[in-house]
Amino acid sequence: MSDQLFDALELMLAGLGVVFLFLIVLTLLTLLLVRLCPEAATDEASKAKASADSESAKQYAARMAAMSVAVSQYRQKHGSGRTQSNQGEKK
Repeated sequence: MSDQLFDALELMLAGLGVVFLFLIVLTLLTLLLVRLCPEAATDEASKAKASADSESAKQYAARMAAMSVAVSQYRQKHGSGRTQSNQGEKK
């Protein structure tokens, strides 16, 4: 039983070592790539960020418009829901 346990431990440590080495190599290659062509990396990143920002702004505006329409429809159907005594308390 202990031989199997030692074999399993060796296999686990070998696997962890391989993953660790792979991550180190990946990090070093990424750093090398950024140093070789930094302008391409920053241009791509800025374009992607600008595109994501404009898209999220459009989605935000669409959500706000939808909520505004829903609230106005609810108020038209059910009334404003506030009385004069409630308005004084909420301020």
